[in-house]
Amino acid sequence: MQEFNVSLTDKPGELAEVASAVGDGGINILGCVGMGRSSPSVTMVTDDEEATANLLKSTGRTFETNELILTTLPNEPGALANMTTKLSDAKINIISFYIMKMELDVADVALTTDNPEKTKEILGI
Repeated sequence: MQEFNVSLTDKPGELAEVASAVGDGGINILGCVGMGRSSPSVTMVTDDEEATANLLKSTGRTFETNELILTTLPNEPGALANMTTKLSDAKINIISFYIMKMELDVADVALTTDNPEKTKEILGI
């Protein structure tokens, strides 16, 4: 699975334009975060990576992709701290993090790091 980090300009309608293009392409956004000001961008996870890449290219958007690692954490105090501490102790930098789905006893999370292979090894994936 991949995330798409799409460069935007800091003006009204930029996120709407990208979200509309993705939706009009029949692609569902599964997770998304947007940031404005000095480096405006939107980072999203979709249900069709190939179609998303083609659509972004066809609209002239600048973007990069990163490998997204999926895992499940217990939904309890300290679970996120435990996972992130393990990665930190291994000198792995977390680039992005999403809560994809929250249930009563577990949370499905996704993240990108500067060392995906070692991250998967540490997390037992």
